[in-house]
Amino acid sequence: MLLKAFLVSLVAAYGRLEQGWMGQQMIARPIWLCPLVGLLLGDLQQGIIIGGSLELIWAGVVQVGATPTEVVTGSTVACGLAIINNLSVAEAITIAIPVGLLATLIGTINNTITIAVWSPMTNKAVDHGNTKAIWWLGLAGCATQALMYGIAVFLAVSAGSAAVQAIIDGIPQVIRDGLSNASMILPAVGIGILMQFSFDKKFVGFFLVGFLLPTYMGFGSVATALTGVAIALIYFFLKPNEVEDD
Repeated sequence: MLLKAFLVSLVAAYGRLEQGWMGQQMIARPIWLCPLVGLLLGDLQQGIIIGGSLELIWAGVVQVGATPTEVVTGSTVACGLAIINNLSVAEAITIAIPVGLLATLIGTINNTITIAVWSPMTNKAVDHGNTKAIWWLGLAGCATQALMYGIAVFLAVSAGSAAVQAIIDGIPQVIRDGLSNASMILPAVGIGILMQFSFDKKFVGFFLVGFLLPTYMGFGSVATALTGVAIALIYFFLKPNEVEDD
């Protein structure tokens, strides 16, 4: 059990290193981290399913500045506990959301440490023109953040599996059914929030095709995705050159 918790914590730490060490590579996302958790825990398929479901919910959450939820911790803890305890995708989602909200406190603590420790040392290095120290202090600050999140995820997964299972077993079935139904609505809510600032009426046809294919023609997710790729290629190569039109 401790080994599994440690593996999940490594994925969480890896996700938190992204912005500090590698720039915004979009690896701190459920759709990437959850399959890694599933691969390490021996259930890649479930990791992909949970990651895709959580990505739909958190598609509009970008880890820049203050965010309403901490995607990395919520994703890795929920996916790890779900696979270890054989929980459903709906139950994984109900775990991920509150965990993500609570994990924002870790960010606050990390920012406090940065302001109190790393920032003064970096300012002193800047005053002396010590570029090597600036480099290493930047790496140290990011490593501290990754370590904090990794420890939090390790403790949550190692100590939380039995507790989470007991809590879930103690929830009345009617409430569990309600949570399950709510988890099915949340992806639609996530897409709706994303569409509020990214939707363009020019592309409504693509939206309708994506809805109609699985709903009325029975296309599976892979077939729908491949159809989307084909339509995107057709659009890319056949659309008029907007520069020439202008």
